[in-house]
Amino acid sequence: MRLQSFPSQDCPAQTANDDASVIYLTLSTDGQIDQDRRTAIDRLVREQRGSSVWRSSERIGRSYALVELPDESGAPRIRAAWGAVVHDHPIIALALFPTVPEALPHLLEALGGSGRPAGIFACSSISGGLVVEWDPAVTRADVVLAVADVELRRFAGGRTAELLSPLPPSLVASIAAEGLQAPQVAPERILEMRIE
Repeated sequence: MRLQSFPSQDCPAQTANDDASVIYLTLSTDGQIDQDRRTAIDRLVREQRGSSVWRSSERIGRSYALVELPDESGAPRIRAAWGAVVHDHPIIALALFPTVPEALPHLLEALGGSGRPAGIFACSSISGGLVVEWDPAVTRADVVLAVADVELRRFAGGRTAELLSPLPPSLVASIAAEGLQAPQVAPERILEMRIE
């Protein structure tokens, strides 16, 4: 099954607070999220005047949620209710699959070993690939992908990738601006975000 991304029921993907100062939490767990558990978290987020966007991947066996809150006051309740991994900021979780299996141990070392980029806080092996998680405020996406590509070039191999974590519009715009070398890219100029 392909990765699914969808906003929580009755909550828009973006809130009236988009231009104001908001806080983000990223929730993660192994496996598919139970519908009852998701509904309970969504209800709690709405009670805190926030919104949540979920992504689940059957292939990878992980689920993530990006929670947007107007302030820090509701965050402790959400952390306690979730009962699993909570990051106090948006993270990027990416599954990478090398086209040459022999490259996988080298990718794991480069992205998870002692010489890894500073923002990477988790790198784990999955069937045929790896999942790398990092703080985009510390390390840019193009740096992480460049490290992977250096290792893959040694094997004349490529990669496929699957984004696992939902990202806030400002981060999507920042990654697009970096990749396109177009600093004018901003959330309000991305058509898909305006349509949502």
